[in-house]
Amino acid sequence: MSIETRKQFREQKWINLMLSSRRLQLRFILFATVFAIFCLYYSKEFRFSVSTSTFLKNSSNTTTEKLKKVPKFYKLLNWEKRESEKKLNNIEDLRRVNLNTLPNRTSNLSAVHLCSQNPSPCLPGLRDFEGEIRTAPRYRLSTCVVQKSMSTVMTSLFCYLRDEKKFIGNNREILKDWKIIRFCMFKNEFRNLGGLFKKFNILPSANNWTHIMMVRNPIERFISGFVDKCYRKPVVSNYCNGCKKNLTCFMETELARMREQVKKGTFLKTYEDRHFFPQSWRCDLHQYFSNFTFIPYSSAHNFSITSHLFPIFRNHSVPESSLQYIQSSLSSGRTAHSTVDSKATSFIEKRLKSSPYLMELLVKMFYHDFKLFNFTLPAI
Repeated sequence: MSIETRKQFREQKWINLMLSSRRLQLRFILFATVFAIFCLYYSKEFRFSVSTSTFLKNSSNTTTEKLKKVPKFYKLLNWEKRESEKKLNNIEDLRRVNLNTLPNRTSNLSAVHLCSQNPSPCLPGLRDFEGEIRTAPRYRLSTCVVQKSMSTVMTSLFCYLRDEKKFIGNNREILKDWKIIRFCMFKNEFRNLGGLFKKFNILPSANNWTHIMMVRNPIERFISGFVDKCYRKPVVSNYCNGCKKNLTCFMETELARMREQVKKGTFLKTYEDRHFFPQSWRCDLHQYFSNFTFIPYSSAHNFSITSHLFPIFRNHSVPESSLQYIQSSLSSGRTAHSTVDSKATSFIEKRLKSSPYLMELLVKMFYHDFKLFNFTLPAI
């Protein structure tokens, strides 16, 4: 064998060896990858299993800790109420931000003619936005709660009716049992009437249950929402669509936001959305409208919620002692986030109602709330 031939032979042998080694490396990498995926999957399953069992094991402890914090939270609400009253009546910055000149209306049509156009510039009614149902099963009562339509009071009131002795025994109060520390969290709650019907094995046509929904004049509800979430106590840094305290900016962007979500058929359901989106979009009214008894709520001093609720409650055998407790609780004041009788509310109400342009925006947002719940449409 010549030197050249031997050289070529060694090179070929080396190439074969390298190829063999490369195949071995690839096989090892493939095995390692599969093994890693296998370990990762089961480690996640294990961690999920452990975390779930730990959560279930500690859930009772978590509940106990929450119960311990309730008195402190109630004290905090008392402090918040005092601070809110100060802010709501010191409104120089609110005035300053809302000094901009308001545009004219885009048309001279009445609310009915404006929203009867085809295509209509007004939002549709009865959309599937979100639902929150609270129940008092022993009395066959339920309520759809909608933010800024007495939702805090109705949530705690129905929790009380679920089990009066436990509610009082755990030192709860109807005006202070806020959502984040509510006593009946996940205990008497459904997303829609369909879930309630299934749980209690009742037909939608059954007349032995009464399903209540508090509804509020859209003007009053919007003003309350704006003063509360865009002035009194914003919850995010870039609050109210980035408009912050500016009413005109917020109304323009909120209408655009609602339209965009209707167009997409998908609702984001943010904290702020829940306080402003139409009431007629809640609790599957598009499907169960006829199942509800609607009670018009107002923050006016001459409005008595008990005069509307108590006849219904008596028809469902709620004891007089329970009604007396409810009456006493509701007569003791208002919730900590109430904006009624404040300078901020008066200022925003005057600015809104004195502007045909802003009132047109409001009608475009809530036309169907006015119509469906029998509130008088404003002249714009």
